[in-house]
Formats: sequence, C-alpha cells, structure tokens
Amino acid sequence: MKKLFTVLAAALILAVLAGSAWAQATEPGPSAVLGGRIWTDIGYQGLSKEQTTNRRDDVTTALVQVSGHSYINGRFTSADKTTGGLVEINVVAKANDTEIVGLRYAYGWWKVGNCQLVAGQTDGWLGSLAYGPLTFFGVSQSQKTGLTNWGFIYSSRSPQVRFEWRSGNFGFSVAAVQPAAEQATTIAGTDMYANLPRFDVAAEFKAGGFMTTPAFGWSQLNYQGVTSGWADDSYQTWIAMLPFKYTVGPFTAKVQLHTGINTEAEYAGELPNAIGSAPRILPVFSATGKLYDTKETGGSIALEYKVGALMITAGYGQQRIENDFWKASNGYRNDSYDRRAWFLAMPYAVTKNFTVDPEVGYYMYGDSPQTGADMGTEWLAGVQFKFLF
Repeated sequence: MKKLFTVLAAALILAVLAGSAWAQATEPGPSAVLGGRIWTDIGYQGLSKEQTTNRRDDVTTALVQVSGHSYINGRFTSADKTTGGLVEINVVAKANDTEIVGLRYAYGWWKVGNCQLVAGQTDGWLGSLAYGPLTFFGVSQSQKTGLTNWGFIYSSRSPQVRFEWRSGNFGFSVAAVQPAAEQATTIAGTDMYANLPRFDVAAEFKAGGFMTTPAFGWSQLNYQGVTSGWADDSYQTWIAMLPFKYTVGPFTAKVQLHTGINTEAEYAGELPNAIGSAPRILPVFSATGKLYDTKETGGSIALEYKVGALMITAGYGQQRIENDFWKASNGYRNDSYDRRAWFLAMPYAVTKNFTVDPEVGYYMYGDSPQTGADMGTEWLAGVQFKFLF
C-alpha cells in the first residue's frame, strides 16, 4: 500500500506539472518545468572472500540495474522570479525485482537582493557536490558513488532552513538542519533527543577558475533514561572541511580535505552501507557509560580532462579513523584504521541528452583494528548509460 501511494503521488505531481507547463505556453505567469534522467548500469561487481557471506571464496556477479541517481523532477518559479522550488523523486530498479520510488528533494526558495532563504529537503554548501568526484557506477548494487565515505564527505539531503548571501566573488551560508539525519548511536531503553538542530556554516570564494567553500558543522545528541551512574549521556558531532576546485582550459582538479569526530551520525551522505562491515565513525560507550569519540581525517582528489565530447577523470580517496578506546580498553590490536579507493571514468557525450560512461572502481577495506586481519577488497566495472531530459 505504501509503495502504491508513493507511485500515485508521483503520478499526481507529473499531472500537475504537465498542466502547469501547458498553461505557461498559453499565458504569461509562473513557470513549471518538468525534467528527469534515467541512468542504467551494466557490468560486474567483484568481492574478495573477506567481503563475501561465505568467507571462503571470491565472488564476481553481473549486474544490470537502473541507478539510484535516476529521477523525475519539477521546477517551479514565480512570475517575478523571486520565489521558486524543486520537487524531485528518484526511481530505482535492481536485483531481486526490487523497484523503489523515493524522495530526493522538496524545497522552496525566496530571494531578495543578495540574500536567499531556502527551506525544505535539500543538500547544502557543506560537503557540496561541486567538489565531488564524477564516479557514479554501482550505486544501486553497492552504494558506491563519488568516493562518498571513502575520502569524500557529502552532507546529504536533509530537512533544513538555510540563509544564503552572495556578492561578487564571495558568499556565506548558515543552516539549521534536522539532527541525526543519517544515523546515530542508539542505547537500548533510552530516548534520544536534541536540544538544538544541527548547524552548518560555510563561506564561498571564487576567482577566475578557482573556487573554495570552507565549512564547519556541529550537532549534539542527548539520551534520556541512561543507567544510573553513567559517565556520559550525550555526544557531539563536528566536522571541518576545506575543499577547492581549479579549472583551466580543459583541465579541472577537485580536492576535499576534512577532519572531525563521530561524523557518520550526521554526514554519512545517505550511503552508510557503502563501507559494509568496516568500522563506523561513531562514538563508543564503555560498560560504565564513558564516551569515547571516534576521530577521522580524510580527503579525496579527482582530476578531469575534456577532449571534445570525451571526459577522462580519475581519482583517489582515503579515510583514516581512530579511537583510543579500541586498543587501550577494548582489547583491539590497533587503535586506528584506514580504507582507500581509486576510480577511472571516461564519460562520452554522444548527444547533449545521451552519454555513455565506462567506469572502474577499486576499494580496499584495510586491516581490521580488532584483529589486524585484511578486510578484503571490492571492485566495480562496467558502463553507465545516461539519458537526460
């Protein structure tokens, strides 16, 4: 019933959009534009034995799937161009005859002078995709995309209210975001709550082909009903990042550097399963209720080069995680952990609406901090067919 309701809601949105677009063609006024894209993967996924269910044999599987990046959307703009909005619904079809329809964006904006107010379900300046590596193959199969959680942090689409200001080469934003939008450390028998929303602040600077958006995010989650005598009943999440992009002629370089604590609670980019059973960037509680923050540093780099209709892009990402509790008090062999990833993609624009994108990605899960054993590898290779409308 829930799936049927979602499909009917999507059909209703399409009907409204179609009617609005027809009305716009006959009389001046507000505009509504219908758009969409369908991305389909065909290729293979390979898992070393350490990443398989049986733990004894490597497994390579073929895949043909409609990517989770596929969507239909509608953009609305008032007649005076001061107000607008976006509604975007994603569509997915993958293994085991699984079809999914879900919400990506639903927000409105109001602009006056150099200022703009944005409210609704959207992403923000912190973790902006403007600095994201252009690797998209395998998101429906393995949640691998853009090196997210493998060196690149994407703040995700979350309910928020954001103020933006831009003037010349400079910009600034501050957002109040739904806390624990991704995932959080739960404690059985307690209630989790937040006294304040998550706060994200960012500044932007552009000059010629150079662009940077340094940003900082913070949140605090609290527990009600913890065991008497526990040392801690709350924890904080914060992240600081410095991304930059530089374009000269056909060449573009993108870099994102970041550091923080417990970041997976708020900044897992909607793709926490991309790291499988690897250690989480979440706080650890001891038996007495003392909290140990999990620290992380990481970064990604992507290089892009355009030759006519062809782009050649390659990149690397690395995430390092540390927690003193692992080795000092929990019997782990190490108190740190690293994972790394590489990719190569060569999207070719056959027409402005159709692109063929061969890609290959390789992911090293690193050594388990608990045992020191190799956690294995994963690779994805194939072609993504992209239709944009």
